[in-house]
Amino acid sequence: VVQLLEALESTPQDLPVPTLGRALGACSTPACRAVLGDPPPMPTSPPPPLTPAQWALLTQLLHHDPDAPHSGAVLAPDGTTLTLGPLLVGIEVGLKRASGWHHPTLEPGLDPLLAVTISEALGTSYLLAGSLGTNLTTLGPDGCWDDVDAPQSYTLLAPPSPIPDALANGAMDGVLLGARLAQGPNPPLAELLRVYYGTGVGTELGRAPSSARRREFGALVGAEKLEKEVVGMLELLRVMPTTRRLLEGMGQEEVVGIGRRAARDFLEVYVECPAIISRCTWGARPYRGTPTLLTLPLASVYIHHTFEPSAPCANFASCARAMRSMQSFHQDARGWDDIGY
Repeated sequence: VVQLLEALESTPQDLPVPTLGRALGACSTPACRAVLGDPPPMPTSPPPPLTPAQWALLTQLLHHDPDAPHSGAVLAPDGTTLTLGPLLVGIEVGLKRASGWHHPTLEPGLDPLLAVTISEALGTSYLLAGSLGTNLTTLGPDGCWDDVDAPQSYTLLAPPSPIPDALANGAMDGVLLGARLAQGPNPPLAELLRVYYGTGVGTELGRAPSSARRREFGALVGAEKLEKEVVGMLELLRVMPTTRRLLEGMGQEEVVGIGRRAARDFLEVYVECPAIISRCTWGARPYRGTPTLLTLPLASVYIHHTFEPSAPCANFASCARAMRSMQSFHQDARGWDDIGY
């Protein structure tokens, strides 16, 4: 993806890359359109210098499917999965702010950056959960890639909510990078993403900035602000023709309760809890035999050093290799069913 964006930025384009993303479907929800306007027409042919295959890939990654909000997910170098839509619209809002853009008034004083990335998705998710029954998941789940080194297919571990983990990660990155770009001056987009996701030279020396997204998002937004933004977004959705049916008969107290619960849950899951790289993501072999599954509450949790304590891994690729090496040693040399612990 970074290489595609770099190619686009190397040639004068009719549309800036974030605007091109909206043309491909990155901003198709009512509130996002209210902030950034209707998207421009989709180009009829691949913009130079992209090949038809590269253009088809970019189109697939940015097309928004409300029934599959995880579609278009990519595996980031930090080992997390994210969708590109909220990332690019957050970047576009940041760039517009840096250029002196006066955003449209979103009553009651909504933050455009949060509106296009997370507050609409959060409000919609909790509204749907209330109208369709309490069994509907409002956040998550995560998923698995078919291959660690050359990922092609991403499959969710459970039925999706409007905010699967991939969308949450993309939204947090969109907020953080949008806020950074609003301060200017701004590098080319491909360079910004290379540095943030640690795809450049020297990533073995330290963790990529994106690995701190949870802590940085929590510090930037916080519970009080996120709750205010979700409640404000629900009030906006109440007057929009395409969404007002979701709030029919709902009083202000109930709206505030939904906003408080949505903000609390999101921050608990995606800020207070650490990012866990699942077995399927680091390429674990299957457990030998039949494991004895644990039950809640857990009696103990093991935190183990890497297999070379003097040279700890610092990025997803090297950490995944270390995990596979430990598992191979325990299964092949020790003859155990899995990593011993």
